[in-house]
Order: sequence, then structure tokens, then C-alpha cells
Amino acid sequence: MTLEFIPITPDLDFGCHNYEAISELLMDVINGTLEMGMSPPWCGYLALTEEQMVVGTGAFKGPPDAAGQTELAWFTFPPYEHKGYGTAMAAGLVQIAQSSGGARELIAHTLPEQGPSTRICEKCGFAFQGLVEHPEDGPVWLWKRGV
Repeated sequence: MTLEFIPITPDLDFGCHNYEAISELLMDVINGTLEMGMSPPWCGYLALTEEQMVVGTGAFKGPPDAAGQTELAWFTFPPYEHKGYGTAMAAGLVQIAQSSGGARELIAHTLPEQGPSTRICEKCGFAFQGLVEHPEDGPVWLWKRGV
């Protein structure tokens, strides 16, 4: 599955064929990402299919820290869940980190239970680290992988 990753920046310009189906959610994602003020490669991305459908978003939560660690996250828009897009988005973010340099370790957080996100982490080479207390999300499972 091939996805195009379009950086969410102030000069964002793209076309898609499913805007009506996801418009409200899409604009919330774009505006929230722009408020974070990050720039490529350590920013948010829209995931666009070859058919010009925006199926979700993936993001780094910031540039790598002094230890070379950065967190990634992804969100599949509801009409496209359970079709492999989440895995493709997470794998694409891993590839961006690998080609960009600067990151040595990637982390992800999931709900503290088995589900689609835990399977995505496993498929993308993340290793389960255990339960941690996230300052914003509360108890979550921590996953890590090298770049």
C-alpha cells in the first residue's frame, strides 16, 4: 500500500476526492497541527492514497530530543479504519525518521490493552516496554524501536 505524506505546514496545498466525508475532522487535524508550529520533517502529515483520498494523519510530536528520541502518532479517519492504512502511516513515519537523520529511537504510546494500535506497533518493529503514566493521557503502554 502506497501513501503520499503531505507535510502540514502554513502553505499546505492539496487536492482530495473525499473532502466532504472527512471535512470537519480534517480541518480540526490541520488546525491543531499548525498550532504546534513544527516544520518538516518533524511535523504532522496528511496521508493521501494514489486515488487522492485523505485516509488519516501521522505526526512526530516534536523533533528528536538530546538523546535522539522522538514520538510518533497516527490517526486513521473512521471510514478507512481496519484497512491497513494505520500500519502504512506508522511505517511511513518510520521511513521519514530513517531518511531524515537526527533520531536514534522512536517511541509510541497506545491504550493499555491489545487493539489495532498495538498490532501496528508490532508490525512496524516496536517492542513493548510496559505500562507508563503519560502526563497528558494517563496510563498508556510504551513502545520503542531504533531508527
